[in-house]
Amino acid sequence: MNVVLQSLLLGVLAALGWGIADFVAAVVSKRLGILRTIVGVHLVSIPVAAVYFFAVSDISIVSLTHWAVLLLISAVSFIVYIVFYKALQVGPVAVVSPIVSAYAVVVIVLAFIFTGERLSVMQGVAVSASVGGIVLASVSLRSGMRLREVVGFGALLGFVAMVGIGVWQFGVGILSRDIGWFLPIFLGRVITFGMFVPLVAVRREWPWQRLSAPLLVGVVVVGITETGGLFAFARGAEIGVISIVAAASITYPIIPILGGLIVFKEELGFTQYVGLAVALAALLVLALSS
Repeated sequence: MNVVLQSLLLGVLAALGWGIADFVAAVVSKRLGILRTIVGVHLVSIPVAAVYFFAVSDISIVSLTHWAVLLLISAVSFIVYIVFYKALQVGPVAVVSPIVSAYAVVVIVLAFIFTGERLSVMQGVAVSASVGGIVLASVSLRSGMRLREVVGFGALLGFVAMVGIGVWQFGVGILSRDIGWFLPIFLGRVITFGMFVPLVAVRREWPWQRLSAPLLVGVVVVGITETGGLFAFARGAEIGVISIVAAASITYPIIPILGGLIVFKEELGFTQYVGLAVALAALLVLALSS
């Protein structure tokens, strides 16, 4: 299997994990609260990943420079979590989601500037089509949204989250090429969790408050699928092309959309169906262009 196809498949795997995580997190966070959900997810994912860390990983390969980058991207991750969930809270989600999912553009631009990655014309067209397809699939043009809803506070927060996620994921991708796919995610998770603990303590929003059995299951699902998606992205960046991994991974909103159709009986407009078709076709083009 060549590098481009591996990048594509791992990007899609990341999208699958993130899509499931976002759909479940949307349900859980409304009942449990943003901070409790975030900290709960970290409390689930860190111990699970720690088994692999203590069994296999060699932390001695992490240099001072790597630690500095880890601290930086963990701080970005901390801010992104808060801003992203706040953006979803403020809404409208139909505007916030496509803005955030376009983080791949940031990753592609950074990869072009700092790593010299170059896409072929066909791959570039497929990447652009993938981004455009997700935007169409995420926005319901028949909803009659007014201009002030499109450019409101939620949209602004969504843009900030999009840039932050792009920087964060690019940093993870670069570190993965130096210290492997696992350590950037695991160590970053631990550092970010450490940043959230004082905030939770001050606000006294402990994750076990309001926690019922169904919500606990939801938190576990989010923790495993979100972290699994991050590992898939990091692995793809380590062995493949960061730009293509990022482009494939932005298809994650498809999962919440399908979840809405099946679980919440939501309806899609014509442009959303077109967007889904374009996004899937773009992935096929990426695979064929390999």
